[in-house]
Order: sequence, then structure tokens, then C-alpha cells
Amino acid sequence: MKNQFILVYLLFSFLILFLNLQCVPAKLNGTCDPETPSFAMSALLEIGFDDGQYLCPLFGGLSNLRLNYSSDYIIVRQNETLIPIVPFSSEPIVHCESTPSLPIGLNLDESNCVISGTPIYGMNSTKYSITANSRTKQTTVPIIIKSLFIPKFAYVVNTTSGLVNSYSVNASSGLLNASGFVAAGGGPESMGISPSQKYLTVANRSSNDITQFTINQTNGSLTSLGNIPSGGNSPLAMTYHPHKDLVYIRNSDNVSTFVVNQATGTLAIVNTMPASPGASSIAVDPFGNYLYVPRYNEKLVDVFKVDSTTGIPNPNIIQTIGTGTNPRNLEILANGKNLYIVNDVDNNISSYRINPDNGMLETLGSATIAIGVNARSISADPTGRYIYMTYQGSESISIYKVDPSKGYLSQGIAYPVNQGNGPTGISIDSSGKYLYVTNFVTSNVDMFSINLNDGSLTHNGNVGTSTLPISIVTAGSNP
Repeated sequence: MKNQFILVYLLFSFLILFLNLQCVPAKLNGTCDPETPSFAMSALLEIGFDDGQYLCPLFGGLSNLRLNYSSDYIIVRQNETLIPIVPFSSEPIVHCESTPSLPIGLNLDESNCVISGTPIYGMNSTKYSITANSRTKQTTVPIIIKSLFIPKFAYVVNTTSGLVNSYSVNASSGLLNASGFVAAGGGPESMGISPSQKYLTVANRSSNDITQFTINQTNGSLTSLGNIPSGGNSPLAMTYHPHKDLVYIRNSDNVSTFVVNQATGTLAIVNTMPASPGASSIAVDPFGNYLYVPRYNEKLVDVFKVDSTTGIPNPNIIQTIGTGTNPRNLEILANGKNLYIVNDVDNNISSYRINPDNGMLETLGSATIAIGVNARSISADPTGRYIYMTYQGSESISIYKVDPSKGYLSQGIAYPVNQGNGPTGISIDSSGKYLYVTNFVTSNVDMFSINLNDGSLTHNGNVGTSTLPISIVTAGSNP
């Protein structure tokens, strides 16, 4: 009823103004002057826009309080001071608060909702609600904050030798320095770092088990906690829940869930659910609500709902959607808005929008045009602006720009891997500044710096590995 009254009031006011303007010459004294022809347009824009350009005090009481941070996804870096983020507000703010409280080191000014400070901890993408109050109104806006870890360690898993190589990371240059190796299981092809950065988990495809390691927070050395069965056959892929102490293992015909004892790092299986044959990869969205499991042999990907309390996926598929031929690897943007799939045979990338309400996927146009052969792995920079993919048969990395509005990918640009052969695994470090590629044939890792302005790469040399390196991950640490 209130909105109807306002609408009638506005229409009546516009009618009076229109008749008045037919008789009185226009006085161009600004868009808020009732005798200016643009005044009516200003009033309309007042209702629908929040950039402040068309706000007029006369209409300030007719619209809701509006608060806008220009982006709902905020990237900060551990121990780096944030340039204050000043939001737009349609009215003066008298009080502002966040639920939950912002990460330690970040501050929310209660008088104007400005976010500033120096984050102490690295953390995965986390949702916050910012509630602002003016003198008479209130509004709440959602934002996502991701705090990038300072890179400290890197690990490479080697398929043939079954070894995991350890490296220290120079945080200023991104260069890797070899520090040793340890044995995993048979034929390892996938690994991941726990959200706490304390544990490394390796899925061993040939020996049907998982190796769990603790990470020394001082020097990055690995200590094996032993191997346990994977809960199925041929564990090809794994991923950690972003906020819970859980690991999801993609076996050839099921998905197993393991809980991680945060005190000891040991794993215990808590659930197994069937999944279609044809394992290739697995991914969970940044907020831990949905699990995505491709069907490598069927040009499909399945979507599962994850229980918000237990973290265990419901075995009932909520959606199955088409992909390209032989979907091999997945990548989800850290803001949770888009998912990308590498299609093995088609040598391209399929793009999807993730529905925030139900996790279902919506195809975004056509797949990218192939610019190489033997497409393998994919990685997104944590700001969500660029996608990188390895072409194993073309000795190259393809770079794609992500449309900030919808998530569409630009046509890729091929970047040659000059000193390696058979680029396979790819990973962007925990700070988002460096990129690493494992070369399957020459058994080394190419190192690159990422231009944070345009996503381009600068080669920084390479470092040796054990035999047939297939995957690489990096880790940081918290105080």
C-alpha cells in the first residue's frame, strides 16, 4: 500500500510538473530543480540507481536506504594493509555492523561502514552481512571476503615414482627451492591442502588408498600419518570442504567422505555414496553447499547438495547437465558464481553460472575455441579475473579473461612453456601472484609471475621434480 501511494504521488507530481513546464521557460539550475526538464528523470533514477549521481534531497525520504560496496566480493592479502573500501550510501549512516565480525585485522567503521585494516589470517571465501542504519532506515547487504595466504611451501606429486616433492616458496619472487621428498602410495594423481594449511592429503589411484601428511609450519617438511583405504577403487581426485574438516574422494564408482582430526590430522571415513562410473575430478563450491562430479565418459556433470551441518553430500542428484567430450577437470571461481570444465577431447572449456539459491548450473554460451591439443588442467586466479589451462600436447598455457558481470570467457591466448615439455598440472599460489606448471615429460616445474593488472605471465625459470609430475599445490600458514 505504501509503495502504491508513493507511485500515485510521483505520477501526480510529474503531471503537475509537466503542465507547469509547458507554460514556464526552463531554468537549467541542476537536475534537482523542479523547474528543470530533467527533474522528472532525476526522480525516476532516484528510485532505481545507487551511484549517487541523481540523488535529490526532495526525494530522499521516498526510497529505501541503499548501501553499495561496488563489488560484493572483496580480496585481501595476509599482512598487507588494505586500501580503505568506502561504500556508497544514499543517506548518512549513524551505525554499521557486520555478522559475523570481520576477520581479525580488518575493521568496520561503525559510523560509515568503511572497511580497512591489515588482515592477520588467510582464509577461504566467507560470507558476511553488513547492516547499516540511517536515522530512520535500515538495510543489510551481503559481501564475500577472501584473505589470501602468504605463500610458504609447495608440493608436487609424481605419478610414476609415487613421491611428493617439497619446496619452500620465496614470497617476494615466487621462486621454489627444493627441500626434500617423501613417499606416498601407488600412482598418486591428486592432492589437496586442508583449510587450516596443516595437512596434505594425497589420493593414490593405483594402490586404492589415501596418504595423509602433516605439514611442518616452520620448514614445510612432510610427516606421513600412513595410508588408509580410499573407500572405493581407483581414487582419481579429491577436494577439501572449504570450511569443515572434511575430505571428499572421487573413486571410480563412488564418492567417499572422510573427517580430519584437527588435533592429529588422521582420517576416518564417515560416508560413501554411489556416483556414476567414469571418474575424472570433483569440486565443492567455496561455501561448502554443493558438490560437482563430472561423468568423464558421458559428457555430463552431476550436482549434489551438501548438508550444511554435517558436510556430507546427499546421494540424490539435484541436477545433471551436459558438458563437452570427456570432462576432465573443474574449477570454481572463489566468489562462487561460476564453474568451468576442461573438456579433454574437445580441447576447450565449458562455462557455467552457479545459481546461488540451489547450486544448479546454467550453461554460458558456447565452449571456448580450442587453441591447442591435449587440454589437461585448469586454475583460476583468486580475484576471479583470469582462467589458465594447460595444453599438454602443445607445450602451452592458455589464458582467458573472465567477464566480471556474467563469467563468460574471452577467446584464449596461448602462452608457450619455453623450458618444459608436457605441461600438465597447473596451480596459482596461495597469494594469487605466481603460477606453477608441472611438465610431465621433462620432470620439472615452470615458474611464472602473474601481472596483476592484465593476467599476463613472466617466466621465472624452472625447478626439478621426481618422475612424471602431475599435480602441484601451495600452502601458507596462520599465526
